Amino acid sequence: MNAIMALYDSDLKDEIFTLMELAQIKNYTQFRGLNGSSPKGRKEGTVAWPGSNEILLLVLSDTEKAEFQKIVKDYKAERSPSPGLLLFDWSLSGVI
Repeated sequence: MNAIMALYDSDLKDEIFTLMELAQIKNYTQFRGLNGSSPKGRKEGTVAWPGSNEILLLVLSDTEKAEFQKIVKDYKAERSPSPGLLLFDWSLSGVI
């Protein structure tokens, strides 16, 4: 089992859920309205620093992980500039 954390610009929400649908991923936990800073700028939900981020936490099999990573990689490669979307991957030794 693998934990995938998808961190993305909240404006991409519909596209991210479309990517999940393509990968046939139905189970997730979503964190909304997150603030942060990166080399691309700050997101604080204010006039000075508009916008926010969201996180999806997914628990996937090796096969599901590989399929989702491929779909996301293709999605990012087709867009310029690259969209605000990062995937983080952790191997899980178990889920209780």
